[in-house]
Amino acid sequence: MLHSTRDIEEGCAGGDLPRGESGRVSWDRIHKKALSWRIVGALSLAGSLALVLAWQRPWADSVMTATVTLSTDGAGVVARREVRALFSEGSGRRPVCEVELDLGQWEGQLVRVDVGGKVGRRDLPEGETGYVACAAEMVDGKGGRPLEFAGWQQGTKAGLHIGPVGPHSFEVEGAPGFVFAMKGALWHVVRARRDERVRLRLRPLPTADVKARPKPFAPAGRGDEDPGMRWPVRKPERPPDVFIYLIDTLRADHLGCYGYERGTSPTIDAFAREATMYEHALTPSTWTRPSVATMLTGLHASVHRAMHESDVLDEWPLLLPEILHEGGYGTICITTNHQVGQQAGFEQGYDRFMLTEPPMASWVNKVARNLLETWDPEQPVFMYLHTMEPHEPYDPRPESFRLFDRGFKGRFDGSVAHMKDVAPVRPGLTAEDYGRLVDLYDGEILDADRGFALFLDALRSVGRFENSLIILVSDHGESFGEHDTWGHAWTLNRQEMQVPLIIRYPGGRLAGLRVKEGVSLVDVLPTVLAEVGLKPELPYELVGGDLSRVAQGGTGEASRRFYGETAFWDSNDLDLVGVLDEDGYKRVIDVSVLPRETATKEAIGLWDTKADWDELTDLSEKMPVRAAYGEQLIARWLIEQRSWRERLGAGPPPQVKMTPELRKKLLVLGYLGGPLPRGNREE
Repeated sequence: MLHSTRDIEEGCAGGDLPRGESGRVSWDRIHKKALSWRIVGALSLAGSLALVLAWQRPWADSVMTATVTLSTDGAGVVARREVRALFSEGSGRRPVCEVELDLGQWEGQLVRVDVGGKVGRRDLPEGETGYVACAAEMVDGKGGRPLEFAGWQQGTKAGLHIGPVGPHSFEVEGAPGFVFAMKGALWHVVRARRDERVRLRLRPLPTADVKARPKPFAPAGRGDEDPGMRWPVRKPERPPDVFIYLIDTLRADHLGCYGYERGTSPTIDAFAREATMYEHALTPSTWTRPSVATMLTGLHASVHRAMHESDVLDEWPLLLPEILHEGGYGTICITTNHQVGQQAGFEQGYDRFMLTEPPMASWVNKVARNLLETWDPEQPVFMYLHTMEPHEPYDPRPESFRLFDRGFKGRFDGSVAHMKDVAPVRPGLTAEDYGRLVDLYDGEILDADRGFALFLDALRSVGRFENSLIILVSDHGESFGEHDTWGHAWTLNRQEMQVPLIIRYPGGRLAGLRVKEGVSLVDVLPTVLAEVGLKPELPYELVGGDLSRVAQGGTGEASRRFYGETAFWDSNDLDLVGVLDEDGYKRVIDVSVLPRETATKEAIGLWDTKADWDELTDLSEKMPVRAAYGEQLIARWLIEQRSWRERLGAGPPPQVKMTPELRKKLLVLGYLGGPLPRGNREE
């Protein structure tokens, strides 16, 4: 419904105005009141002339034209309102037009609200001299709540989102809450509720009114739309030991406990039966440094900013080993991956930090056993172990490879020398090539599984198994031709994002559970803190929560949204970003500032992951409102991440000094095959 009560005063008019009443009137009543009718007619004529003069407003030199539409995926555009307002820019007065539309008939559906239009001179109808600004709210019988436009500006190249995130805001005395888009239209997707209406206030914003550079709009907060998880603090009599055992590049669906038919993981499968297995665990980034940094800080990569190979994890985030060290733990790191080494800032908080090569699980577990045998048995221990099988190069032991060799005659033997020239995007590999690489990869998983068996034996032998929190996890998966990609770090598809996450809680608590609710690596740090009884005061918000509560059906966690991001080109802070929403729809978009061939077309789109597990059917054209909803969630999330960094005063991340020695070590592990890192290239 368009409210037109201010038409004369403000100069607003629009369609769908209320019609006059109609009905039969008897002739005798007309005769009896003829004089009255003549008087009323005269007054009505005068009023009509006044209305015409008021609407024509010959002194007005500018006009705002605006259109409001509602649309759904099932029916397209379901409502449309047009508004026109005349005004004089020199007067300083700006008309405000109000539009109110009922959403009740689309209860439960996603409805997109679009506000478009322009401001121009009356004598130059094709020109534009300003913007249409809007303030909006959702109203029902209990009152109203603000509607915050937080989506990308439209009009950019299909598949790319290089414009500002969200609309711009401006300050006008007596007109709070208005926002505008410098390009395209304002839009917002809402989930319609019964007896709810969207109320919009539109006003012209001449360019002369924008005196200062407009600031990007910042939402007020998550509110009740995306509550962060919280964790309780238990007070154990004797704090448990904590072990995080990370197997690099371990794809979840290549383990028997996750449904794989080949015998790659007998030890891990047995461990899962005696622990709690999370069937849908996601990494928020698909390569090692940002993924591990997220796990150890509880922050997404857009906040901690260890995104590129040249980015160092800064000192301002508190890492899990730092918190536990302050809580009385002995802290140990044993890693074989330089991406989480000292030069990348990961040594913070450890009593012992050991990084060496060759990257063999057998070496990691031998060092772990030796340290635990000599450690004070009365002091609780936190140990982070990072093994590299099955990361490239694929070089399983011969006896392991023989168990999985199907006789494929692919061109590649899995070595760095063979794989360095294979493009990660559209690699052009044959089925024989992929078959051989998968066989090599599975052989390495078996080697990793045997290494994990040695680790569990070491814990039992030193008496640190029963009262321990043992977390088996990976940092990311691996693609073998899905979405026409190979390897990892280049997409946000399921094969790279889904990771194994199996937790044995102290004393065997919650053993044997298989948890179907989605979880993320951002939940690891809060889970550890809940188990050991620590709740540090942090200058920022942790969005994760206690995974044991999820396993026990905790409220709120299962409806969360999960975000992922990649940054593989030095010229871009961020390349791909995606969200898995509360209904199981996954939206991935490209936000590259300098677009390159960052991913195949098949890796960007919208998928219904409940019906399309392998993300093969892109629904972004069939369901444009759902796709826009995903973009809106991503935009709001990115705004929040960046605002946290601004409040903390965190600047750009420090940069790695890329020495020839470090470069050589990274090349051995298959890194640096693409563009060189930012900052100091070589010294």
